Amino acid sequence: MKNIKNILMTIAILSTSVTMAQMNKPSDVSNETQTKTYTLYKNGEKVMNKVKIETSKSQAVMLDQDDKGNVNQDRIDPPTVVVKTVKIDNDTDDQFDELIKFSYLTRTPSDFTLVSSESNIMLAVEEGENLTILEDRFISKENMDFSQRAYIYTTDDGQKLEFTVKSFENMKPEQSK
Repeated sequence: MKNIKNILMTIAILSTSVTMAQMNKPSDVSNETQTKTYTLYKNGEKVMNKVKIETSKSQAVMLDQDDKGNVNQDRIDPPTVVVKTVKIDNDTDDQFDELIKFSYLTRTPSDFTLVSSESNIMLAVEEGENLTILEDRFISKENMDFSQRAYIYTTDDGQKLEFTVKSFENMKPEQSK
C-alpha cells in the first residue's frame, strides 16, 4: 500500500511539472529601455535634450517548409519586428514633452531612433549614450499621416529599413493663456 501511495504521488508531481512546462512557451520577445541625449541649436543657443527609448523586439518561430512532416525540422529566422517608443524631453523640466512610437522589420540589429525639433521629426543614429542626428533625414510634423505612410532609412552599409510612425503625441499640458 505504501508503494502505491509513493507511485501515485510521483505521478502527480511529474504530471504537474510537465503540464506547467507546456504552458510556459519560450519567450521570443526582448524589451530594453535606454536614456540618451542629443544636442540641438535653438536661436543660436546649444540645447541638450534627453530621450528615453523603450525597444521591444520579437521574432516568430518558423520552420522550414521543405522539412514539413519531419520530426527534426530546421528552424528559419524570419525578420525581427522592432517597436520603439521614444519619450522626448525638449526643455529643462523633468517631464517628457513628446512621444513617438514607430516600428520596422529587420534582419540585422539597427540602432536608430526618431527625435524631434520644433517643426520636424528627425532620424538619429544611436552612438553609446548619445544620439547623432542625420541632418538630411527629417519628417515635417505638419505633413504626418500615420495611417498609410511608410518611410525608408538607408544605413551606411546600404541596408534599407522601412519604418512606419504609429503615433506622435504632445505630452505637454496646454499652457493657460
